[in-house]
Amino acid sequence: MTLDVLSCPATSVDVERAFSFGRDYVSLKRHRLSSKSLSRGMTVAFYSKNGLIKEGLLDQWKTGIQVGRKLNAKGKGKKKVIVLDED
Repeated sequence: MTLDVLSCPATSVDVERAFSFGRDYVSLKRHRLSSKSLSRGMTVAFYSKNGLIKEGLLDQWKTGIQVGRKLNAKGKGKKKVIVLDED
């Protein structure tokens, strides 16, 4: 009875699916990703694939990041001028 209750399943289908999904996610152009980027990307891809992310949400997020980068880039290269007024 103990073997029936506490035994491990003979198959590791979930683990095999995870490795298969990871193999599909990591392509020739993504082979140098850090482990953090890889796990985040796989999580977003998994949620998106299973319909757990609202449509258009990732596009809004990406657009927000691009706008933020453009705003930060505008300040680069400009010299600050300090004007002293003599009264």
